[in-house]
Amino acid sequence: MKPILATLGHNLISDKLFLIKEINLPAFSTEFHFHKECQLVHVMESAGRRIIGDNVEYFESGELIFVGSNVPHVWYNEASYFGNKKQLQARSMVLNIEPFQLKECFSLFGNMPQLESWMHTAQRSIQFYGSCKDNIVALMKRMLTEQGLRQICSFMELIVLLTEAKEYRLLTSGNYENTFRDKDQTRMDAVFKHIFRHFRREIPLTEIAAVASMNTYSFCRFFKSRTQQSFVDFVNELRISYACRLMQEKEMNMSELASMAGFNHTTHFNRLFKRKKGLTPKEYRKSLQLPG
Repeated sequence: MKPILATLGHNLISDKLFLIKEINLPAFSTEFHFHKECQLVHVMESAGRRIIGDNVEYFESGELIFVGSNVPHVWYNEASYFGNKKQLQARSMVLNIEPFQLKECFSLFGNMPQLESWMHTAQRSIQFYGSCKDNIVALMKRMLTEQGLRQICSFMELIVLLTEAKEYRLLTSGNYENTFRDKDQTRMDAVFKHIFRHFRREIPLTEIAAVASMNTYSFCRFFKSRTQQSFVDFVNELRISYACRLMQEKEMNMSELASMAGFNHTTHFNRLFKRKKGLTPKEYRKSLQLPG
């Protein structure tokens, strides 16, 4: 699916520096989209897969993500969230920040190289963790209860926390750029949803190309131009991410793990895992302090 250029409308108007809100829904329902506003997103309750630029990973309750300006993104819930009888919820806190207004505001205090440098880095989007994440989340919760000058002061304090953070990792690759076009939206939305639904089995090129209403050659060019990786690499990255999640939740041998993640051969799984994670699956599991 292609991300749409989204306008946040009445929720964040052009002359407003920031807006914070809490979202409570049965499931996250936005489409793959992007907008000029940056977003700081704390998932309070939910699970599934997310796409941010060229990064595809599982997410779960507790994560804190900063999404850069005009970086395509979406949080997809697990299938159990749709029409579920367990009353699952998708809850999050979202802080929207207008980047131009932010720079203009801080420029009143003189040259701010620290902010400029951080905003350049944060364009790759960031996941925070550790005590740094906890402090930022606590401040976001406080902002939800504040108004006026108190909320503005808390916002300034939050910007300081973001720019001085040490516990984080960058999500998109260094050369990522948004190449999506408006006309691609419906097609890419269908493609991503089909991949997420069936990635644990083989997905023939003819099958996924048919979902996009394209021939295989055109689809391969189209997919790589929009995601900046091949279809095979995209699916393998999703499978590796799923394998990492399984290792955190279950005990199983490597052959069983590889099969559940969608790999037919353990050797191929081990090789790809080492290439993407820098560790073998056994080394990765050991780093989690799980039984070997």
